[in-house]
Amino acid sequence: MTQIPTPPRSSTQHLNRAEVANIVKDFMESVEQVIKTTGRTDVSPRTKAATLTEHAHIRGDAAGSLSFQGDYNGQFIISFSKKAICEITTNMLFAEKPYENHRHEDVEGAIGELTNQISGQGRMKIHDRIGWKAVNGIPSVIIGENISWALYTTGTLVVHIPYTTPNANEMYVEVAISGHPAIGEMKI
Repeated sequence: MTQIPTPPRSSTQHLNRAEVANIVKDFMESVEQVIKTTGRTDVSPRTKAATLTEHAHIRGDAAGSLSFQGDYNGQFIISFSKKAICEITTNMLFAEKPYENHRHEDVEGAIGELTNQISGQGRMKIHDRIGWKAVNGIPSVIIGENISWALYTTGTLVVHIPYTTPNANEMYVEVAISGHPAIGEMKI
C-alpha cells in the first residue's frame, strides 16, 4: 500500500523535491492532454531545456495565468509566441482561415479557456494521485508584443518548461510552488 504524503500545514513546512516534481509532471500531462483534445494540437515538451529557479520571467506574446491555494500553493502560467497561439486557436476553433492576429478576441478567449482547463485538470490529477486539494483563482490573460512579466518572491520554486507545436512554434509552461526552498537539482 502506497503511503500518501501529508500536505504541509504551516509556513515552516515545505514540500520535498519529489513532491514538487510530481506536481509539475501532473501539470505537464494536463498541458499535453488539454491542448491535444481541446486545442486539437500535439505539443512536445523540451524537458532537457527545462529550468528551475526562484524567479520567473515570462516571455512570449500572450500568456494565461492562474493561481491556486490549498494543501499546496502556487501558480500555473502558459505563454505563447503569437504564431503558436494562432496555430492552436485555428485548430481549436476549426477555423477555415488561419488566425494571424494574436490580439483577436477568439485568441484571447482560447488562452483563458486553455489556462482554466489545464489548471483544473492538473489539480484533479494531484487530488486523484495523493488526495491534496487546491482551489483556482480567476484566470488572467495578457496579450502584447514580447511581453515581459516578472513574478514570484524568494521561496517560490519555479519550473519552466519550453514546448513546441507541430509547426515549430514556441510556447512555455511555468509551474510555481510557493514557500519552497530551492535546494539541489530536480529531475522532471
